Amino acid sequence: MSIVVGFGPHPSTNSGLYLAAQLARTTGDELVLCCIIQSLAESPAMRDPAGIDSEWQHRIQEAAAEALAAARDRLPADLPVTEVVRSGRSVPAILQREGDARRARVLVVGSSTSGPLGQISLGSTSDRLVHSSSLPVGLAPRGYRPGEDTVKRVVLAVRPGHSDLALSDEAAALCNWLAVPATLVTFAVRDSAALTVFADQGVFDSWRADAVAAQQRISDELEQSGVTISRVGVLVGSRWSRTTEQFDWSPGDLLVLGSSEHAPLARVFLGSTATRIVRTSPVPTVLLPRRRRA
Repeated sequence: MSIVVGFGPHPSTNSGLYLAAQLARTTGDELVLCCIIQSLAESPAMRDPAGIDSEWQHRIQEAAAEALAAARDRLPADLPVTEVVRSGRSVPAILQREGDARRARVLVVGSSTSGPLGQISLGSTSDRLVHSSSLPVGLAPRGYRPGEDTVKRVVLAVRPGHSDLALSDEAAALCNWLAVPATLVTFAVRDSAALTVFADQGVFDSWRADAVAAQQRISDELEQSGVTISRVGVLVGSRWSRTTEQFDWSPGDLLVLGSSEHAPLARVFLGSTATRIVRTSPVPTVLLPRRRRA
């Protein structure tokens, strides 16, 4: 088993590298540093039979080697790593293939530098991964530096209803792989005026009851798989940032979300609600694919 972290020959952020190292330190699994060179040369229309671009290829290979060396220097000396350089037209597809070949437990990428510090912002590669990967995808906030050497707790975001029950097996496997307890929480946004109306009609009480019931079902399944459940909760705010701010985040937390119920089977697919939660999360996030239950 391994953890594969992907980056380019000119990385602008190290957040994904630090998250991958934290996961490797937690589990003892192999850490694979995968420097990916996006190349159009494999396209027949872009081939260069005269070898005009050979100098460019040489320079980009040198840049990849330098990026790998710089990444290794940022990691603890006692953390074993494997370094690889891959090239191709599609960066997400290359990372997926490397993950499959390495039996990766998770593919890790950093945030786009266009997003705010301390939050997760999807770039072209990460956006494609969270809508197509067959492996769990780890996302690190921009500027992430772990406050703890290892992951200490999984914070599992649960939706009301029965849809997330299908993710119990994946969530249990992740918690047991990390050897950490889980906290179950449901995040929601409700306009204050709507809350008053819903409260009068009993709608909000019914929604909360559904959320608590969903948490209990998943909690029971996780406990049957040997996962310790530390606590559960339902948090509601007037907007997503205020909702996630209510949670008592701690160093070493890892937010975990499941794919949309409309996702292709055995693929990660980040739904609209999960996207909003991810973008306001102050901690790293892992997105789980939705698989068919036995």
